[in-house]
Amino acid sequence: MNVELEVLISDAARSGWAEGPSSRLAEGIEERIVSLLPSRIRIALGDDEAAQLARLIAWERCHELAVVVPPGGVTWGYLANFVRWRLTDVLRAEVHRRRQHPLTTPLPEPEALPRPLLGGHLDQIVEELARQGMAPAVARLLIAAAADGTSYQRAAIVVRLRRVGASKEQAEAFSWLLRGGAAGRSALARLASGQPPGQVFADPDVRRWIWAASGRDLRFFGLRGALGRRRLVGVGFLRAA
Repeated sequence: MNVELEVLISDAARSGWAEGPSSRLAEGIEERIVSLLPSRIRIALGDDEAAQLARLIAWERCHELAVVVPPGGVTWGYLANFVRWRLTDVLRAEVHRRRQHPLTTPLPEPEALPRPLLGGHLDQIVEELARQGMAPAVARLLIAAAADGTSYQRAAIVVRLRRVGASKEQAEAFSWLLRGGAAGRSALARLASGQPPGQVFADPDVRRWIWAASGRDLRFFGLRGALGRRRLVGVGFLRAA
């Protein structure tokens, strides 16, 4: 893709981040950023995790660049360096963590994420949150905060969201929407794998995550099965008392 990054961002922002211009920008990110990630980063973080993080970092940075342009201008080289610096920070923090706790390093959660375009998928999550009453600007702010760190594990996402003012229930729900876990794939991963949005957002678990992320479920724990039901019953008992 030879189209300048600044033109693609401008077209997407001018259209209100409509599907067509956003898809062209996402295609450029895939071709000029994700496919050219250094092998050392892919090997160290895992191919899927590195690609997923690169897409999310690049997409959210493009949204920021649509508002504030750096003095040096906007180019593909600038965005590629920005993404690599952020991923290098992630790698450095992971290496440091493993050196500190060599015998207690947890195994990664078994979630194999494919590598399709993610810009439109994040927008679909924002739209679904807006249907439940959350302002799109707030939803984008929280998604950006979720990705703004050196770890993409659920616990780290929750901490970052709490720092920007999200409730405990909202932060936990966003972590399931964007990261998921062994008990269930994230809404983002399901959309990225090609599942129709109607099918994804009709799933009872995803509907519960959307409801809680929008701030309308004050009893959300992010758990499934008998343990989650017991905790919900306990909350109801305490409130009744």
